[in-house]
Amino acid sequence: MAKCIKDIPAANLEMPPVSNLISLLKKCEIKAIDEFTDAARGRHPAWTALHAHEPHVDYERSPKDYLVNEAVALIWGKDGGHHWLQAAKKRIAQTANFEECASALAEIRCYGAMLEAGFSIHPIPAKSTPTPDFQYDIHGYTGAVEVATKLEHTDQVDRARKIAAGATPDGVERSTFLAPSGKIELTVNEMHPFGAPDPNKAGDTAQTNAISRICAIKGKETQTVEGQPSILWIDCRDLGKWPGFLTVEHTSPIISGHAGALTSGLFWYGFYGWKDAPVLEGHSSDFNSITPMGHDGRFHSDAQTSSRYSAAVICLQKATVLYENPAAPERLPNAMRRAFTRLPSFDISHSVADWKSGDVQRSIELARSMIEALSTSPADD
Repeated sequence: MAKCIKDIPAANLEMPPVSNLISLLKKCEIKAIDEFTDAARGRHPAWTALHAHEPHVDYERSPKDYLVNEAVALIWGKDGGHHWLQAAKKRIAQTANFEECASALAEIRCYGAMLEAGFSIHPIPAKSTPTPDFQYDIHGYTGAVEVATKLEHTDQVDRARKIAAGATPDGVERSTFLAPSGKIELTVNEMHPFGAPDPNKAGDTAQTNAISRICAIKGKETQTVEGQPSILWIDCRDLGKWPGFLTVEHTSPIISGHAGALTSGLFWYGFYGWKDAPVLEGHSSDFNSITPMGHDGRFHSDAQTSSRYSAAVICLQKATVLYENPAAPERLPNAMRRAFTRLPSFDISHSVADWKSGDVQRSIELARSMIEALSTSPADD
């Protein structure tokens, strides 16, 4: 592949306007992205955003593709924005590190979304010690934002690569059918976007495992800033082939399904669940399997280690939700709560925040009452 011509220093020419991702990249970078495929993950993470506005390229668009392009235009127009984008471009255009590219795209979406909501954003240069991704300012308040990109678990990626290479791991079924016009080969594989549960670990199900992994995102919290409200920004829009699997209902305490089936909301439990909380996995009105939760949620007031994050912003394919930490050392100011409602696709009905003092705790208590009532048998009433 031909090498790209190096960028001409900005001081030597006027920077051309950039209105979307494709105008940020060189032709050879676009070519490398177009030609990239991964046996397990498919196309390059930037491919869908790159061609979102090209009607002759046929594929199913996602809101994240348009958010990337809108964010690029917003960032480019801000002081220092083009310098940050040029650095981010190097992470996006490379084909050696899938995770790094997806992380850069998530940071672009975060940067652009917060600009759209009215925040002033200042990227924080990387240091030898962990630092947040951005500093924000709004109405005289300053704080930090750390962006976490939730990707499909590595054990599932490795498994998919083995299957693509012709191997048949345990649990995989292959079938071949002969037809007049050819041969049909089917492969059946049980997938777990957050990783497969451990059959030798008591209480580890697909549901509880997903809750635990959500709870543990950036668990060391080394990117918080003392004395300032710190935000954990979780982007789930590159969850392999599964971003549509996580709907806004998963931010509810309980999801009601067909014929009375009840299922626990993964994100609500990951942040507000409590040790031994009944985790429901719905099957029918007559049978909802229940597994006790093995730990407290991230923002539970009795957690062994209190979270220093003031809030989490959860970005799903079609919704953005705010979860506030009722025990945070630095609480969100009202101006920030109101600004968050201006984020793209913000869902206020599923957000949990102190719109009025004590609202978060009251919301948690009401949800707990509902969970405990619905997890008992009618015969026990």
